[in-house]
Amino acid sequence: MVTSTGKFALIALFTLLLIALVNAVWWFNYQRTEQMLDDQLGRRLAAVALSAAVNFSPSEVDSLRYGSIDAYLEAISILERVRQSDSLSEVFVLDENYFYLATTLLEWDSVYFLADVNSPQVDSVLLGLAPMACLTPTYRTGSLYLKTAFTPLFASDGLARAVLGVEASVDYFDALTELRRNLYYASGLSLLAGLVLGGLFLWWQRRMQLAEQKLFLGETHAHLGRMVAVVAHELRNPLMIIRGSAERLVKKSGQEEARFVVEEVDRLNQIVTGYLDFARSGGSLLKSEQAAQIDLAGLVAGTRKHVSEKYSEHKITWLDEPPPVGLSLVGYERSLRQVLLNLLFNGVESCLAAGKPVEVGIRVAARDSSVSLAVIDHGGGLSRREQRRVFTPFYTTKQSGSGLGLYLSRIIVGEMSGSLTLKSTPGQGSEVLIQLPGEPKR
Repeated sequence: MVTSTGKFALIALFTLLLIALVNAVWWFNYQRTEQMLDDQLGRRLAAVALSAAVNFSPSEVDSLRYGSIDAYLEAISILERVRQSDSLSEVFVLDENYFYLATTLLEWDSVYFLADVNSPQVDSVLLGLAPMACLTPTYRTGSLYLKTAFTPLFASDGLARAVLGVEASVDYFDALTELRRNLYYASGLSLLAGLVLGGLFLWWQRRMQLAEQKLFLGETHAHLGRMVAVVAHELRNPLMIIRGSAERLVKKSGQEEARFVVEEVDRLNQIVTGYLDFARSGGSLLKSEQAAQIDLAGLVAGTRKHVSEKYSEHKITWLDEPPPVGLSLVGYERSLRQVLLNLLFNGVESCLAAGKPVEVGIRVAARDSSVSLAVIDHGGGLSRREQRRVFTPFYTTKQSGSGLGLYLSRIIVGEMSGSLTLKSTPGQGSEVLIQLPGEPKR
């Protein structure tokens, strides 16, 4: 079963994966577009270089290498015509030492100024190590992005003695830059939109979960009402018989144990009545009880005595120090005692189930405007998953438990305007802290 935290994690992971997938597709298409444009420009430059090289015969290459003015002027005419017809940045001819033999640049030095960048391609062409048209990667010079194609020019001896270069400005970079900027914006907006949608989905999921919990609690109350009605009907007659018998024993013998039986029968009857009223109407578990001054020392002592008698076959080590005599608080004694008993029973059974010595206790701390009662045990403790579910109706970690003890205990304390919280460490025990408002009297 997937927990709420697990559901939220899965939703967040799905949202992030969806955003990552969409952005990956966008950037993949951007890379493909950039590569496609680069390939198209490369094919165009290679075709231009090869067609321009046809205009240079071996004898013209020889004449150009030997400094013939006529050959130079003819070469300039051919190169300029190629540059203008194909909208190129520069068209030029280099010799084996990277010196310009002719170029369309208006101002130029004798040495090819990009020799350091493009010398591998030039050498490959001259040595016959590359195809007839060798392309450079796109490179940057100043604020320009350029790409060049080189092709060999053969002399009369049949060797490549010069290189024809055609250079173009990569004019699609502005469009790619704009596209990349838009992709950054789109990625940011998609992330923001994903977070907003994920948050809305989580909010909706949380609302649905709360609605399911309310529906579950409503059904629980309905089942609880039917169950308590049956239990109350079955219990009340035997309880009245037990009470009547105990009263007769009190009258005949005055035995203390008989009085104790009468008190406990009355307490059980009140508990059953309170649960029945709550289950039928969804009302208060304190409906049948009046608030009164509670002697905390007497409450703790009576609770300890009851637990010791119930588990008389086990040695119980009490971890608490009894509260000061005379310390009292206005509250609902019967219901509070029932909560403490339920918590102590849980602690004892946790110690027994873990095979550890039974060590439990109640620690009382009084402040100016509140009293806290901490019920502690050194039993097996609860896992985080169990701690999240122990206050759910009918959930129990015990084989014989009903799963209602902690659920009803929290409701009772809440109706006293207090709070009940649980801290537990697996293998080390648990502590249930009850905070009750009110000014304690000493």
